Amino acid sequence: MKNSIIHKILFLIVGFLCANSNGQDLNAHKWKNRILIVKTLNSDSEKFYEQLNEFKNSNNGLKERKIVLYKVIQDEFSSINFTNNGSVHSGKVSEITPQNILDKNEDFEVILIGLDGGIKFKQNEVLLKEKLFRIIDSMPMRKSEIRN
Repeated sequence: MKNSIIHKILFLIVGFLCANSNGQDLNAHKWKNRILIVKTLNSDSEKFYEQLNEFKNSNNGLKERKIVLYKVIQDEFSSINFTNNGSVHSGKVSEITPQNILDKNEDFEVILIGLDGGIKFKQNEVLLKEKLFRIIDSMPMRKSEIRN
């Protein structure tokens, strides 16, 4: 009986620790944030830095559209949550994303994930912020946000 209780307590502790280790899991953003992933396999990628420069001075637009930006270089990420005062997190890619989102063979990718957790847009070229905002603003949930 005593061993059974101890095993249950240990099971709960391990479960709690595992849940906390995935604090940056993309699913944590579902129905709260839209996710924009900018990924490169090459830390010297011109496209990668051109893409990040495209979003400079766009904090208000990114915040209004509930964007969390994940910058991924190889197997490391850093994220900026524009809806949470620009809070920043970093870690290993395996902590945040399922295998099927990032293409291991693509040197550069831009991926937009909607509030529902589905991939809404994906391309291998630099995405202009105006186009990103148009894509998001055309989504039914965003139209509802604008009306309200």
